[in-house]
This record gives sequence, structure tokens and C-alpha cells, in this order.
Amino acid sequence: MSTSNVLPVLRTPNRWVAYDTARRLLDITVHGGSTEAHAYADDLTAAEARRLFEAHPDHVYGGVSDQGLGYEEVRRLLAAGDPRLESLAPFSFQLDEQPLGSIEERFLALLGSSPASLSWKGFAWPAVPELGLDPRGKDAGVQIALNSDTVDYDRPADDHTVFLHFRAGDVRRAEWLARQVGLTPVGPVGSGW
Repeated sequence: MSTSNVLPVLRTPNRWVAYDTARRLLDITVHGGSTEAHAYADDLTAAEARRLFEAHPDHVYGGVSDQGLGYEEVRRLLAAGDPRLESLAPFSFQLDEQPLGSIEERFLALLGSSPASLSWKGFAWPAVPELGLDPRGKDAGVQIALNSDTVDYDRPADDHTVFLHFRAGDVRRAEWLARQVGLTPVGPVGSGW
């Protein structure tokens, strides 16, 4: 069961604007050196999967359940450029717990139009003395739903949505965080992770 809430603070057709916004939000967090990046994509075409596989050969999954193929076989077919790849689609991609700044730009550049998520965890939101709020690490996160407008990136869209993740009941902090980078909420509070 999810314990976090999310607040959408930006929708844009430009993934690089969404990424810049996420980076500005991360700049005001309390890192402690443990911030991690996570990338996920579903419903990838063979071409998208091939691009992501070439950049991260151990992290392309999917397209196997109906075909009876294991992940290693799918990786081998991708590496070989096997023409059977089209019949194996859709593919999924998952890359967890990567150092901050190590995967983000490459993932954004290689992703096509499939729904995906790029997120950051492992930090704390700062104290907000004027609101009487101490730093809070529980449920803190920043996420870009790419080619989607939902936190679960399960509804395709023509734009990208930046979400703030925060502890349930901490809406004032999320609104304050958005204001720090010149944003206002673009949708209601929803359920997060």
C-alpha cells in the first residue's frame, strides 16, 4: 500500500524542460550522498529496446512471456539484431538504484514515445521553518512520467509530467517546494509509491 502522495507540478511537451525542472527540485533537497536514479519503461518497440539495451545490456526485459523465451535469450536476440524481435515486442526496461547523474540524460535521449518513468529517491526534503516543518526523508521523491500524465506512467500522453512525492498529509511542503522553483500545482494530490 502506498504511503506517499504526489503533486503534479509541471506538464510539458519537452522532456528536457521536465528534466531541468526535476534537477532544480533535486538541488533544494538534502542529499546526504544517497540519492539514486531509477528508470523504467514499458511497451517498448524493438527499436527502443535495442537502443536502451545497447546502452545498458543487462537491463532490458520483457517480450518473453508469450514466446516462452528467457531474458538471456531476449538479450542475445537484441544483441544480434535478430529479425524475430518485432514479434517479441513489447519490451520493458528497468534500471534501479543508479548514482545521481549517471543514467538520466542517456535514458532521456534514447527513449522514444513509449510511456516511462525517471525518478529519484534517497534524499530528504528540507526543513521549512516558516511552515513549522522539519526535514523529511520519508516518501520523498521526484518523478518524471515520460509520455504519460500518471504516476504509474500507464496512460500514454503527448507530454511529460513532473511529480513531487511526499509523505501523506504534507501538502503544504509540496506546494512550498514547487514555489521554490517557480511552479504551481497543475493537478490534484494523488496516491504515490
